[in-house]
Amino acid sequence: MHSIFKFCPMKFKFFRSRYSGTQPRILDIGCGNNSPSHTKRWFPGCHYVGADIQDYNMNDGDRAALDGFFRLGTDASGYDLIPDNSFDFVIVNHVLEHMVDPAPVLALLCGKLRPGGYIWIAFPSLRSLSLPSAEGCLQFCDDFSHVYLPDVREVTNVLLKNHVKVLHAGRSKYLVRSLIGVAVLPWEALRLLFTGKFSGSRLWYLVGFEDHVFGQASLP
Repeated sequence: MHSIFKFCPMKFKFFRSRYSGTQPRILDIGCGNNSPSHTKRWFPGCHYVGADIQDYNMNDGDRAALDGFFRLGTDASGYDLIPDNSFDFVIVNHVLEHMVDPAPVLALLCGKLRPGGYIWIAFPSLRSLSLPSAEGCLQFCDDFSHVYLPDVREVTNVLLKNHVKVLHAGRSKYLVRSLIGVAVLPWEALRLLFTGKFSGSRLWYLVGFEDHVFGQASLP
């Protein structure tokens, strides 16, 4: 179990190292890309609630893993239907960069935390603007749906204003994904040489594409 824990995704590792219960209530904003199944593999006893503007890249197993779902609007509507003071862990993973004005939504999400609950927010870093363009997004503007570049200090200030203490922030580091990035570098170099293209998503953690903020709601 210890070796598995070391390779746990960073967002889950931070939460697991601090949460003492066995059945956390988890709210995942932007729950596509098989996130329901993936989350329940790490937290089998959790109550998992997803929220998204669409059903994106989810299979039948993901839908079965949902214990609740809230449909959100592109105009930032729907968040008021999510109950306040209800979740031990709120995940906001690569969502803010798709919003024109994410600060009010992030403030609302702070209110969804139970006292002592945790929140993880991840987003492309300022460094991503200086990275080369690649398939799968490596430079911030590779994704045309990116309309806002969040900043660690900005996100931190929103959390602090809403009684959430920041426990960790900065560049995201994920050992397994970084090792994968190192392993595929020769292959991607050859692809670039012969095709003029290479895949960027597998290099995210190697080159510092992602920043994060991890915080905890104030206790009574």
